[in-house]
Amino acid sequence: MRNWTQTVVLVTGGSHGIGRATALLLAERGATVFICGRSKQALDETARLAEELAGELVAIVADVTEEAQVKALLEAVASLRGRLDVLINNAGMLGPRTPIEEVSLNDWQQTLDVNLSGTFLVSRESIGLLRRSEQGLVINLSSSVGRQGRASWGAYSVAKHGVEGLTAVLAEELQGDGICVVSVNPGGTATRMRAEAYPDEDPKTLPSPEAIGQTLVRLADELTLEQSGSRFDSRTLLR
Repeated sequence: MRNWTQTVVLVTGGSHGIGRATALLLAERGATVFICGRSKQALDETARLAEELAGELVAIVADVTEEAQVKALLEAVASLRGRLDVLINNAGMLGPRTPIEEVSLNDWQQTLDVNLSGTFLVSRESIGLLRRSEQGLVINLSSSVGRQGRASWGAYSVAKHGVEGLTAVLAEELQGDGICVVSVNPGGTATRMRAEAYPDEDPKTLPSPEAIGQTLVRLADELTLEQSGSRFDSRTLLR
């Protein structure tokens, strides 16, 4: 179990959806939570929601696909807190849901950049700060289509397969440093990305971002180094 009041967390894509819900839940528990995203307006709105919570929420504009911005983000974490205990790589985009033969190179590259390269960049730049933690943890948000390919999920599916591979490699590389690395498939969630993928679906039939956030907080609280490299499904944890 963690002492959340002494825990420093970074949540990418923390201005909406699962990222925002998770960040607010962590701040509620007293953690210092850094969030990043591309929209200053959305980040500021999230920060306002955290004003009355026990912890501190620091919102930083940063695009996870831009190396210089990622470096600056982690430099800010280092300057303000000196270490990082938990990294939640949540930033993502859906990209076109079309057969591979119809996907443009630009759309392909953009989708891989956000979902895979962004996860790589933030993870790489976080390692030094995670080594300063007594309970370093990386949670990479994946997808069911990152574990089993599905027609018309194109670059998103390929990128999430890459996230699973990155998780496995980092788990092997960082175990000796006491850093646990896992992937989590949140499953269908009532987010704007899900609505984009399934516009006719009733969001009331899906778990809320807050429910999925609770599963991430629970994992962050309970995971041990022996579980590094594991794959989790939020739907299972909700039961």
